[in-house]
Amino acid sequence: MLLGDKIDKLKEKASELPQHPGVYMMRDSDGEVIYIGKAARLKNRVQSYFRSSGEIQSLHDVKTEHMVSNIDDFDVTIVDSEFEALLLENSLIKEYQPKYNIRLRDDKGYPYIRVDIASAYPMFKIVSFASDDNALYLGPYGGRGDTRRAVSEVCKALKLPTCSKNIGRSIGKERPCLNHDMGNCRGYCQTSELAGDYKSTVLAAIDVFGGKTRTLIKKLTREMQEESENLRFEAAAILRDRIKAIRIIEQKQFFVEEPVEEIDALQREKVLKTHLWLEKALRLDKTPERIEAYDISNTGDSDIVGSMTVFFRGKPLKKDYRRFKIKAKKRQDDYGSMAEVVTRRIKRYLAGDEKFSTLPDLMLIDGGANHASRVKKTIMQLGVDIPVFGMVKDEKHRTRELCTPDGEGVGLAANPAVFALIGTIQEETHRFAVEYHRNLRSKSMLEGKAK
Repeated sequence: MLLGDKIDKLKEKASELPQHPGVYMMRDSDGEVIYIGKAARLKNRVQSYFRSSGEIQSLHDVKTEHMVSNIDDFDVTIVDSEFEALLLENSLIKEYQPKYNIRLRDDKGYPYIRVDIASAYPMFKIVSFASDDNALYLGPYGGRGDTRRAVSEVCKALKLPTCSKNIGRSIGKERPCLNHDMGNCRGYCQTSELAGDYKSTVLAAIDVFGGKTRTLIKKLTREMQEESENLRFEAAAILRDRIKAIRIIEQKQFFVEEPVEEIDALQREKVLKTHLWLEKALRLDKTPERIEAYDISNTGDSDIVGSMTVFFRGKPLKKDYRRFKIKAKKRQDDYGSMAEVVTRRIKRYLAGDEKFSTLPDLMLIDGGANHASRVKKTIMQLGVDIPVFGMVKDEKHRTRELCTPDGEGVGLAANPAVFALIGTIQEETHRFAVEYHRNLRSKSMLEGKAK
């Protein structure tokens, strides 16, 4: 079969895949597994490997193109979550040792999770290779980013520490960090009485990474019932929360940043259409590729903060996110606080600050016409002209429209893709502001206790 015909046949097969998490196994003409990967959306990922002769050329590198030319068929396994896909991918890579998995990583190998289980307080550490040092090594996993996110999610869910403290040496010597204050850690560095609980929780986390969640939940359920029967209700409550956290992990869709070269043409077209709609509906001079959004968070008059998020071509550009602690306003004043944030952002741009060197094509403000009007007036006074729109929510706290500084509304409900994008931007900007506000508030409370 000619290469072009084979690619067309594989692409047709891929088009029938569902948009579900799963693992795919590429096979050559001898039936040998040559590459294994995972995906949050199988159809998009597998389709991205195959391009018909008449389509836009693939953006894969030479090694990937060589691998694709050797694919004769593929199999997929559908799973319930991306975390489960990560575990299955790990298991299959160990079983089959596909040659292109190694070559496409430039021989850097796959990361492992190292756990020194003999330690009184074992920590999870991501390493490149498994060594013969009596530690437990989990993996190898498909990529460092995915593995790092998985460790963070599991530790946060089970309230294990993610800081760099030497817990054994820190017991009773230091105040708990913000992770404990925010409810993400049990504070094992505060007392040795939790040492047994720490070890059992680490073992539970190891079972989660091993895909043994159902067995683990049954075990913890039995322990919870025993604690309850013995009237140890606090211990039972801890186990109850642990079971709940593990069930959430089972269903968790971890966010995975797919390489640009693996985003298929259909997805690119969808993003472009969304931004073209915004250009037309908002009567902009250009397609808004870079969008900046702003929000204010405070509790009364204390710890007032502002957030700036950036979305580029529909995706969050987190390296460009910025936080602002309000300086000029000592009392709650959303309009004044927003004006301060935008003023500081634009002045940093005018001063040549590299961290603020790119202006947005569109500026979105959490609030209505009055907020948008205040911001528009502020930036115009600084000699900068950027389109500004307010993000207005409905009674269900969903972003229903964008409004001009003059109060003219542009509804979003008629375009689901735009509705989803703007809603995501507003929620992410709000989350980023609230997170910073909580951190400052926690720090203030700790400092108040110390006085």
